[in-house]
Amino acid sequence: MSRKKEGSTSLSPEDSQQVEHLLAQYRQIAATLHDSRTQADAEAALKPFMELSEAAQLAFIKALAREIAADAADVLIAINALSASKEMRKDARRGLIRLEASKTYPQWTPPIAHQPAVQLNIANPPRFWKGLVTQSRDQGEMQLMLTWEQGYDYSDVRLLTFLLDYWRDGVKDASVETISKRRANERINTWHSQTTEITIVDCTIAEGKRLIEEALSVNEWRKTTPSTVYRNNLLVINNLIMQASDPGADHGQSFINPELTDQEVAINFLGAWSLGDFGLAYDFLSQNNSLNEGLTREEWVKRHRDWNDEAHPARLELGFVREPEQRQSGLWVPGSTRLSIRKETEIGWSVELTDTQLSGTLRDMPMGTAINKETGRHWFWTSYKLAKEGDAWRIQSMADEGAGIQALPIGELQKRIKDYEDAIEQAIQRRETNVEAFFEELSWRFTQLLHFYDALIARLPLDRKVCDDAYQRAVAMGNPERTMVYLERLAQRFPDQRGDVLRSLAATQIAYAYSDRTQYMPERRGHFLATAETTLQEAMQADSSILNYILQAELFLSMQRNDEAEEALLKARAMNPGRDEEAAIESSLGTIAMRRERFEDAIPHFQRVTEIKSDTPGVWFNLGFAQRLLSRFDEAEASYKRAVQQEPHDIRAYSELTAIYMNRDERQEARRIAEQGVQTNPESAHLRALLASVLFELGDARGAQKQIEEAEAIDPELEIIQRVRQQMNAAKKR
Repeated sequence: MSRKKEGSTSLSPEDSQQVEHLLAQYRQIAATLHDSRTQADAEAALKPFMELSEAAQLAFIKALAREIAADAADVLIAINALSASKEMRKDARRGLIRLEASKTYPQWTPPIAHQPAVQLNIANPPRFWKGLVTQSRDQGEMQLMLTWEQGYDYSDVRLLTFLLDYWRDGVKDASVETISKRRANERINTWHSQTTEITIVDCTIAEGKRLIEEALSVNEWRKTTPSTVYRNNLLVINNLIMQASDPGADHGQSFINPELTDQEVAINFLGAWSLGDFGLAYDFLSQNNSLNEGLTREEWVKRHRDWNDEAHPARLELGFVREPEQRQSGLWVPGSTRLSIRKETEIGWSVELTDTQLSGTLRDMPMGTAINKETGRHWFWTSYKLAKEGDAWRIQSMADEGAGIQALPIGELQKRIKDYEDAIEQAIQRRETNVEAFFEELSWRFTQLLHFYDALIARLPLDRKVCDDAYQRAVAMGNPERTMVYLERLAQRFPDQRGDVLRSLAATQIAYAYSDRTQYMPERRGHFLATAETTLQEAMQADSSILNYILQAELFLSMQRNDEAEEALLKARAMNPGRDEEAAIESSLGTIAMRRERFEDAIPHFQRVTEIKSDTPGVWFNLGFAQRLLSRFDEAEASYKRAVQQEPHDIRAYSELTAIYMNRDERQEARRIAEQGVQTNPESAHLRALLASVLFELGDARGAQKQIEEAEAIDPELEIIQRVRQQMNAAKKR
């Protein structure tokens, strides 16, 4: 059956101008229709259309059908429902069908007071189909999908998806699209199959609205902007979600993973608390908890956000998480299930924050037993009692263990410290039996031990030994940020040996500046390097030790301030240094000469180090490198061999020797040293790639292939691996 052709309509210039003018205003007409409450209101909105000639009306309808926009569909459905002309209603219906082919549907329903005598088959208004959300509220981010079926026979689906971030970005992303129901089901099935580690559960419009509103509150609080797609589709989102006439029931689900263990709940509570996700922190509390002080969720969140705005908590670190030994309680009752529904977890943790009076308004704000004034890091020790609510663990109460031990008598603190010291010593003696358990025990014992030392320091502030012992334990833990706390206390309270203490403090500040903790904080790194420089100047005023100048030179070298480093080293060399000190001075002077590309000047410095202290790390390699750059290959070979002998895990010497042997065409020697390097350092992707290259040059393609594959398994992005692989592939093509 042939399709009826649309007739062409001849318009007068006046009609054409009126159609063009009205077409430019169709969005305003649609907006007026959206605000209409009665049929009379809608008819009034269409008055400019009704006043056109019949030919102009037909031209306007056909022009609207080419506008791929929901507003155009809304005007067409109004004409279809309200026009007195049967011909106009039929043409409006054709226009709606044409728009539907491009997945464009009306978002507005005409407020018709009566049904027309002849019922027209128009597109069905949207009706809620299903809602899905990831059960990942505990991760601070959720994916939400809400869908409505619509169109003729409800064969299409309006799909609204949201990425909600509760830490900072709020409504981070969104999408609004219309697809067939078949494609919608495929999309949902794909989402389920790709999201294997997170459960996807059903949700209602009301629950989705609550999740979106909480994300929007994050945008408002953090002063971030919701997704552009979200903002551009506010009309649709408001109509379908925020102002839905039948949103369904909100069952109050938190959408937290119910399989979290008691310890994971406590950890996630602290994580949410430190990241400003106070809604999540509140949801981790049990119904009868002692931390919310009777506040509603909204009130509790607001109080904590006010505190956060002043305290700026950041960079939470965990020292230990463990279940404490069971305290003595009542008599055991046969068949008791108490242990299965009650748990206790204690956590040693720290976070950077600014002290504020609002901290006193929070029942969940513990007391820091130690504070680093430079970073603002506070150290805490807290315990949490948890209970099962349904199938999920929730927090009933918190105890501030760090504050609690502050009240212990001096004798009791000293006894506890001795008990911990003895337990640590015993753990060290049996460490080979279970290495994992050994490090776990050392972690929590050292952390708790420092809290006891903090309490004893508070009770005995003028006892230098207590503070010095705490410093030694912090060093043993390898925590420069905590170590600084005790060194600053020693420098402030005990003037004797002040120079030595300040030098140790400067060295610790330098170590912290170059630690992984400041890797992505260049401003903090620069601050601590500048602070270390100032600390060293104070140390020199207190004690003109040669070690101060050597450390100052090392600091300047790390900052590429070579001239100042050389000046400090020459001052140190003029102070009659000991052998170890002289070795450090000469090694640094050699480094400066290498940086200036004065290789001939560098060699005597490195040679002097080998004479004074031949086991100085890196000295034989440095000497060999300078000799190699001067083409003294025999001397470089001898130096590199000493480097391999002295530091077999420094891969640089193997690489240099291999290059020397390959350049001499001594390929078997190159193979021998490369194989030695791989045998000693089996996890070195660089050496395996180097060996692959040598083997390939020797014609051992199978051996080369094995080595390059193992290198790729270790570090596929390494540049030398890619070069060797290209070399091998290019040779195969020839």
